[in-house]
Amino acid sequence: MKKRITFAGATCALLFAGQAHAVDVIDLISPARCEPRFNRLMNCQMAPRTFITPTAETAVPLRTSLRSVVTGNCSTQYPLEAKAEAAGAATAIIPYLRNVEVMLRGAGGAPVGTFVLSDNSAWTSTAVLDGTCNIKLEVRWNEVDVSNTAEAQALLTAIDAEITAASNHASRMEELMLYQRAYSLMRSLADRFRVELSNETMQEMRAAALESGPALESMILNCGDLSIEERLALLRLHGGLWVLGHPEDWQRPDGTVMTLEDHLGADAAEVLARLNAIIARQTQNPPDYAQLYDAATQEVIRLQNKKVLALVQLDPWLP
Repeated sequence: MKKRITFAGATCALLFAGQAHAVDVIDLISPARCEPRFNRLMNCQMAPRTFITPTAETAVPLRTSLRSVVTGNCSTQYPLEAKAEAAGAATAIIPYLRNVEVMLRGAGGAPVGTFVLSDNSAWTSTAVLDGTCNIKLEVRWNEVDVSNTAEAQALLTAIDAEITAASNHASRMEELMLYQRAYSLMRSLADRFRVELSNETMQEMRAAALESGPALESMILNCGDLSIEERLALLRLHGGLWVLGHPEDWQRPDGTVMTLEDHLGADAAEVLARLNAIIARQTQNPPDYAQLYDAATQEVIRLQNKKVLALVQLDPWLP
C-alpha cells in the first residue's frame, strides 16, 4: 500500500509494510516545465523544490539514489544540470541530459529525510529542445549503501567490534563499581575498628592490665584461699591480658592517636594517600560507577539490537 503526501509542490512516497524503499518520480524537462512552441520546448524552468520522506532507524549506512531517465530527443549544446542538497550531505550534481545515477548520502550514512532540488545551470531557460524530449528523475530513498557481500560482511565485522569494545567497557565499569563499594566498606570497617581499639576506654584498659599484672601474679602464687579452679581462671585472665598490648602501641611519639596509615606502615600509607587524594578530588562530583555500569550495559544491548537490525537490512547480500 502506498500513500502520497505533498510538500511545497513536491510529491513524496510513504511506503508501508511489504516495500523496502520509497520511490518518487520527478519531472525535470517536459511540456509541464517548458513552453511548447512549434514542436519545441522553450524557456524551461526549474524552480527550487523541496522533497521529504519519512525516515526510520538504521543500523547500516544508507544512500539515496537520483537517476535521470531520458526519453525522446533531448540533444542540446548547453550543459544542463540540476543539484540536490540535503543537510549534512555533499551536494549531488545531476547532469540529467543523459541517463545517469548519482548518490545523495547523509552525514555518517544517516537517512536523508528531505532535500532541495534546484537548477544548476544558467542555460536552462535558453535551451531549445525537441518537443519529444522528456526527462524525469527517479528518487529511490534511503537504500542500504552496500554493493556486494564483502561490504556487507565488513559492516557486520565493524558492529561486532563495537559490541566487543562496549562489553569490555561494561566489564571495566562493573569492576570499578565493585572496587568502589569494597574500598568504602573496608575503609569504614578499618576506621571503625581503629577507633574502637584506640579510644580512651581501651587505652585505660591497657594501662590497667599492665598495672594489675604483678598483683594477679601474686594472687595466683600466694593466695592460699583460692581453689585450683580459681587459680586456673586467674591464670587464663593473666595470660589473655597481653593481647591488649601497651598504650604506646596505639600512640604516636607525641602522644596523639595513631591513624590507619600509621598502623599499616609506609608502603600501605602511600597507597592510601593516593586513594584518598582521588576521593578528595571527587568530593564535589564523585563518579557513580553503578550508574556508569548500567549505562554501559544498556549500550551493549543497544549495539546487539543494532546487529539484529543490520542482519535484516543486509540479508540480500549475505550468504
